[in-house]
Amino acid sequence: MVAALGYETTRAALTAVEGLLGRRVGASVELGEPEDLGGSGRTLVMRVRVLHNNPLLPRSVVIKQLRAADHTDKDHSEAFAREGAAYKFATALPVDARPGPQLLASDAEERILVLQDLGEGETMGDLLRRTPSSGAATVLSAWAQALGRMHAGTYGRERDLSVLARREHTDSRNDPVAGEAARAADAVPAALGGVDEATRAVLDAAVALFTEGPFRAFSPSDVGPDNTHVVGGAVRFLDYEWAGFRDGALDVAYVLLTYPDCIEDGHDPDLDVAIVEAWRSEVVRLWPRLADDVALRRHVTTAKLAWLTLATYWALGLDSASRIDAGHLDSLPAWSNDDLAARWDRLAAADPRVHDFAVAAAAEVRAL
Repeated sequence: MVAALGYETTRAALTAVEGLLGRRVGASVELGEPEDLGGSGRTLVMRVRVLHNNPLLPRSVVIKQLRAADHTDKDHSEAFAREGAAYKFATALPVDARPGPQLLASDAEERILVLQDLGEGETMGDLLRRTPSSGAATVLSAWAQALGRMHAGTYGRERDLSVLARREHTDSRNDPVAGEAARAADAVPAALGGVDEATRAVLDAAVALFTEGPFRAFSPSDVGPDNTHVVGGAVRFLDYEWAGFRDGALDVAYVLLTYPDCIEDGHDPDLDVAIVEAWRSEVVRLWPRLADDVALRRHVTTAKLAWLTLATYWALGLDSASRIDAGHLDSLPAWSNDDLAARWDRLAAADPRVHDFAVAAAAEVRAL
């Protein structure tokens, strides 16, 4: 565990974090009972206990650090800096708008984040898998409402994140996911033999949701079922390596595309409606245009197009220049060819603007 943290012993790792927390609370802090929580390919995460009660600290904290071998990797270091800025941004929000754990301390040089321990809980995916069909709409609505509260609570605060990112020597506008989506929107149509101007315009609009969308708000980027946790009945979003400001419809579309993987009966149009309505109820006061059902439906299907094109880019093996780490947005490459094609079928039926493109994409994926 600790070798990956960049320290020779567990004790050395804990001592470093004890120093961080001690400076924060102005008193000595002792940590122990480390528990490995895994982590992504480039980070290690562990839970530790605060051994002596301190009124300024919780009883346990979570430590996240970039693996020592990746400290010199530019992309990984940049992602970690972006995550640090995002946690600082989220921690400064009002409690009811805060999407995930509070940042308690950080060390930019050692690439350490010390986070509030939200407890055991379970992933949204696990909760949905054990929820009977009759209760799925309630769970999915809670998921969508949590997204809406995050979006409503962060709308108009993009400059705050930008300032924090600059302090971490990174740029919150440098979004590798946006770059990947743009490459996908060029490569997939080319692989299918090209598209007409009208379809090209919709694809361009889909890509623009990452950088220019009209309903921009904070997003962790991957709000999928296995990256969303439910703790004490509250929905929390984790992992901010790719966080930034994007059009909120991208998050809603991601939920719509990924929840069927966790429901015994798969996709259900009624559940789609429940998700969209729950999200809209939280954001429509800020974005009155979303009160228009036609405009809302078109905007969400445009966002779905962005994700499905990206998933197809990966499925067709067109991503040789990819900068997205394995494990991020992992619901998309996990789909079977039939699963991905079925999603294209539904998009073709829902949006005449991209019908022919969606049909061609579905056929190409099925032929793999």
